Amino acid sequence: MNRIAIRGLCLFALLASVAIRIHNNGAREAMTAEFDASAAVAAVVRDHGYQLRENPVKPPMVLSVVVYFQRPECARASLVLPYFINAEVAPLLSRVTDPGFDRHFYYMDGVWDEQSRVSMFLQWAKYAVLDIVGASPYVPVKKALVLADPKDCHPSVEIDWRSVWEKDRPHHAAGVDGSGATAHHGA
Repeated sequence: MNRIAIRGLCLFALLASVAIRIHNNGAREAMTAEFDASAAVAAVVRDHGYQLRENPVKPPMVLSVVVYFQRPECARASLVLPYFINAEVAPLLSRVTDPGFDRHFYYMDGVWDEQSRVSMFLQWAKYAVLDIVGASPYVPVKKALVLADPKDCHPSVEIDWRSVWEKDRPHHAAGVDGSGATAHHGA
């Protein structure tokens, strides 16, 4: 092949990769903008057969995103607080829990007993890079969860929170809670 043909093929490959990248960025940005962590949490809680409890805090208050639910083996409600991975969540959590609540932090496929912002950021970076090439099973949003259970609550079944971030959950596309109704919690 001559030089012009090789240069033409290289230019075509470069332009095609840029076009694919721009298209993927637009789709990813739309997916992350429409991601409603509270609606996703509520859907996962319902999928596990637990009853949702009403959140006494209403939008636009920051704690309106908390999802309360009742486990049958527990006297008091458990709660899940979605928050940005770079935020310090302890002050917010102290406003909705009592001392002694058992706390677990979740982000995509990671679980921690204490908030770990660096580890969560590294998880996000890993899945954001994988998402660029279409290999991430998760929506690369910077929203983590903290589950708080009353100290006397010992759940018999663990909830798999990874599905909150899974791309193939239908409620991610439109902020729908799984029943066809729009969630009342903000992101």
